[in-house]
Amino acid sequence: MNATGILPESNEKRLNRIKTVSRMVRYVILGFFVFAAGFFLFHQFIMQSPQAVLDHPGNFLVMSLMEGILCFWYWKLATLFRFYERGLIFATGTIRCIKTLGFLCVINWSAGLALRQLSSPPVVPVTPPGAIIRMASSSYSMGFFSFSIAGINVSLLLAGIIIVIIAWIMDEGRKIQEEQELTV
Repeated sequence: MNATGILPESNEKRLNRIKTVSRMVRYVILGFFVFAAGFFLFHQFIMQSPQAVLDHPGNFLVMSLMEGILCFWYWKLATLFRFYERGLIFATGTIRCIKTLGFLCVINWSAGLALRQLSSPPVVPVTPPGAIIRMASSSYSMGFFSFSIAGINVSLLLAGIIIVIIAWIMDEGRKIQEEQELTV
């Protein structure tokens, strides 16, 4: 804002475009939230057999956690676009929302790693005495949205860490801007 507190016309148009697009994106994300929540409830209460839950309670708990995190992630993402819709681009609540999204990515990655460990017991190959086993796969691989080390995909972990760092930089920039506005 300028000294009189009135936005120049071009900035007002930009802010209106941000608000309009944010509203549309928020509705789409809320649709994904409803779908994810519905799928979660359907899977937990209709598709899941009681015997499967009793046989593998750890898998059931971790999968429930992951599906719950996904639903919460969509909710926080819709909240973020609600802040944008209100014109609160660099507000404290907006930045906190972005940090939460990053932390949820890291938590979901950790839960996925736990699920992988729970659902696949260690494999001990049975080989005849003197046999040699050679591994043909590489220990790492990279793609546009895929990064694996020793067969463990760390893409979501890296994305979460980067989101948290971006939120931290935005918060520091907001603090600098507030200090500059207070300085005469």
